[in-house]
Amino acid sequence: MTETPAWAPAVCEGVYRAGIRDVVYVPDNPLSHVLCAFGGAYRDVRLLLATREEEAFGIAAGLYLGGRKPGVLLQSSGLGNSLNAITSLLIPYQIPVLMIVSMRGDAGEWNAAQVPMGRAVRAILDAIGVAHSTVESTAAAADTVRVAADTAFGTRIAGACLLPRRVTWQQGLTPGSDRRLP
Repeated sequence: MTETPAWAPAVCEGVYRAGIRDVVYVPDNPLSHVLCAFGGAYRDVRLLLATREEEAFGIAAGLYLGGRKPGVLLQSSGLGNSLNAITSLLIPYQIPVLMIVSMRGDAGEWNAAQVPMGRAVRAILDAIGVAHSTVESTAAAADTVRVAADTAFGTRIAGACLLPRRVTWQQGLTPGSDRRLP
């Protein structure tokens, strides 16, 4: 079992400080650390598993319409799966959701199939009018996430907080796994 990397509880702290108590997620390796940190330290945060990204956004929309502040955790490759839900539901009906996006396809990516979408994420978010920020370090994670959430809920426009590989990848792990190198 690997130790929880410091960036993961910092992401949780930012989500929590923003008042988000419902987190819908699609499983992902780096985000599993965030889920573990939520389960250990933030027992009042409800974690809701979705089978696909567009389902996660539908659940989040329902939560918001029911008076809650939702967050959605997904991998950057899943953004493409969810564009219709974002552009035909969240944006036109001004349903704010904080997206925490585990980036794939950026520097050091081991899977070539992840690179095209990883390169396109920021441009896609810009094109559809979704504000986004990038967590630059563990030390900045909590504030970056909180500000992204506060902006999304304050403007009623979905927002994204991107977690690049340079932050989420741990030294001593093989790419694409949680196995420690010998």
